[in-house]
Amino acid sequence: MKPAAPAAPRAPGYHGDDRWLLLWAALIGVVGALATVAFHEGMAFTERLATQHPGSLVHAAEALAPWRRALTPALGGVFAGAILWLAQRIAKGRKQPDYLEAIAIGDGRQGVKDTLLHSLSSLCTIGSGGSIGREGAMVQLAAATGSWIGQLARFDGDDLRLLLACGAAAGFAAAYDAALSGAIFIAEIVYGTLAIRRLGPLMVASVVSEVTVHQALGYAPVYKIPPLHVASLWELPLFLLMGLILGALAPLFMVTLDGAHRLAARLRLALPLKLALGGLVVGAISIWWPQVWGNGYSVVNDVLKHPWPLALVAAVLIAKVFATAATTGSGAVGGVFTPTIFVGALLGLLAGSAAHALWPGSSLPVVYAVIGMGAFLAATTHAPLMSFLIVFEMTLEYQLVPALMLSCLAAYHVSRAIRPQSIYHEALHRDTANEEDVVDSAPPPVSR
Repeated sequence: MKPAAPAAPRAPGYHGDDRWLLLWAALIGVVGALATVAFHEGMAFTERLATQHPGSLVHAAEALAPWRRALTPALGGVFAGAILWLAQRIAKGRKQPDYLEAIAIGDGRQGVKDTLLHSLSSLCTIGSGGSIGREGAMVQLAAATGSWIGQLARFDGDDLRLLLACGAAAGFAAAYDAALSGAIFIAEIVYGTLAIRRLGPLMVASVVSEVTVHQALGYAPVYKIPPLHVASLWELPLFLLMGLILGALAPLFMVTLDGAHRLAARLRLALPLKLALGGLVVGAISIWWPQVWGNGYSVVNDVLKHPWPLALVAAVLIAKVFATAATTGSGAVGGVFTPTIFVGALLGLLAGSAAHALWPGSSLPVVYAVIGMGAFLAATTHAPLMSFLIVFEMTLEYQLVPALMLSCLAAYHVSRAIRPQSIYHEALHRDTANEEDVVDSAPPPVSR
């Protein structure tokens, strides 16, 4: 009898039950979108409760008396830390991995109690003016819904991790009104591949989530970017130079965040006191620069629409870096993606102002600010494709593509040459099976 012929290798794409993953991804897109909406509304309520002022946190900070501006983030840190302490006690010292780690090296499972308590802690930090991005908790919560749905449907292994990733993509797309970037964010940063079996469900979840939040429910995009264009293709060397400079500065930004975390780790303080101290630093900075409150959406939108004195731009930029380092270093739950966009926009605005002063016929400084957003993202995340796509989705300006692509690639290569690890490296590689410290759900700086 002849031996059985070996099975033919499967062609790329979907096979059999794999196609059902697309339907599950669509369901997760809807549920993940609703989870981000719930967090968004909870955040608005918390902000009003903490400041008694509607609108952006920066406007609320400007309206508060200096002593309240200083103490409000600290008080929010006390409540946020107390909730994290409670989560730690419930978990009995076993830390739940965040969504990036659970997708990359975990089993895809996310606990209900731990996720909800971390989300509540994040609301306290962000609502009281903490300098951290809300997208970290929003994406974590949406990712957890993917895990919960997958567990209810009895998925496990790689399929459960993929459904968790679909939830994260849905949360990202809902947070930034960027359907394509939501899928690429997970595929490029976590998986490191654009394999269709993974990319397909990610794109379905991302698109369904974006449509649910921004088309069906009518939520506006967080960044309101005016029409822009590059004045001349002769400026491409200037955009290349800006990419090189931002790529060299990105490792310094990551080192600053990393140093703040190491410094806070040496403080033998209870979690409520440690987060309160981080909030107090933010509050002290905000006495002079209230623009450091919150994630920075309103500041970026303002500098893109109204001219700022360059001295104020530089001062707010430095203040924001230290405020973000204080918040993330204390262990607050949140993201660093939005603060990274903030830093990139202001660095780009300074570079564009210098270029416009030397060459009055060059593009407006705000063009450099928008390109800087993508370049600095590429430099910190080491994901140039995602960084290029998210800025393109925000602007939908094809004329910006050559400059944006060139700057993103230049920043990525310079940053990686100086510091091979991205800002997400530790979250993707750490082993937390026996870790007893409570760490924020945002990806921490490189060497945490």
